[in-house]
Amino acid sequence: MKLCIHRGTHQIGGIAAEISTATTRILIDMGDELSLDSNFVSAPLNISGVTDANGHCDAVLFTHYHGDHTGQMLRIRPEIPLYAGALAKDIMLQSAEHGGHKDDALSARMQTIQTFSPGEPFLIGDIQITPFCIDHSAADSYLFLIEADGKRVLYTGDFRLHGVRGKTMDKILDRRIGKVDAIITEGTTVSRTDGKTVTEWELQARVRNYLQQYKYVFVLCATTNLDRIFALARAVPRGKYCICDEYQKTLVKVVSERWSSLSTFYEMPKLNTPGSSILQGFQERGGLMFVRVNRQFERIIRQFDPQQSILLYSMWDGYRTKPDSTIPEFLSLTGTWVELHTSGHASPDDLRHVIEKADPEIVIPMHTDAPQKMQTLCQNRRVILLKDREELLL
Repeated sequence: MKLCIHRGTHQIGGIAAEISTATTRILIDMGDELSLDSNFVSAPLNISGVTDANGHCDAVLFTHYHGDHTGQMLRIRPEIPLYAGALAKDIMLQSAEHGGHKDDALSARMQTIQTFSPGEPFLIGDIQITPFCIDHSAADSYLFLIEADGKRVLYTGDFRLHGVRGKTMDKILDRRIGKVDAIITEGTTVSRTDGKTVTEWELQARVRNYLQQYKYVFVLCATTNLDRIFALARAVPRGKYCICDEYQKTLVKVVSERWSSLSTFYEMPKLNTPGSSILQGFQERGGLMFVRVNRQFERIIRQFDPQQSILLYSMWDGYRTKPDSTIPEFLSLTGTWVELHTSGHASPDDLRHVIEKADPEIVIPMHTDAPQKMQTLCQNRRVILLKDREELLL
């Protein structure tokens, strides 16, 4: 079995990794690069047999729907099969059809995605893939156990242990995976020196407190960070309003339809969209409103007493502090704003925990701008630092 990370060995985002045997070749993710520059255009991924006809590729698998993992989907030759989780496919389709601007070509390609089920292995050629649903800031995210040529390789994708479903990781590792020969792991946070990791449950508790202190609580968060929307919506007490726009409500409904049978957490919360009668009720009773940085929500927020309002900034701080950001002006609409966020990625301690449980012979970091720091987390492991497009025999 061979590994080739086409992009992502020394950067966060823009991911594409290849696993191959003598007869089968698969790609995992095909993403756009990340940048805080609003004029930035990601460099196109050019991969023989994937973006051109100079070779073959048997399938492309997507770990989750974030653009740094899926953004170059249309560069994949149309005859190559695509695979993703069923809920992730639904969310991708909603985003392509309704999320800001409609993209017919992308929607058509997404319609062809074949779906896999958590914990159920499937074969592509002589490679067996077992997908496991794990916690990340995107719903229906996956890690893959990849088995071929007598080797067992764990490809983590993006994950964390401090989300609402973080405890599932240990169960998967203990009961379904066990020891592996190699782990290919994200390392987004290894260069960060943040303090204690805040859990999603702690964020929910803080929102309950803010709802007691303020009549109007506005939350600015990513529309596709759906676990957070479910958690914060559930913090709203009976008698108060929870409001979001139609697109956000549609995405919540999609998740609920797929997952409410798995957990009561995903039962459809009572969400209202901001019509005149709903806003009148919100004016009288108060509650929580999910907002986005646009003129519609700017007009809405201005209708409410800023002294009784708080705006919770629930996104990565880099979006707020980039030079051309309009977020600071938006945050000033209320009398008070505070940060209420936690990362979608595993802390360094949790990265170490997962690696130790998987007990691999080798560790290959990716999705990180400081791969060399992985060695300090795994001092008793062999850490291999690859370059983009470098092949490794596993």
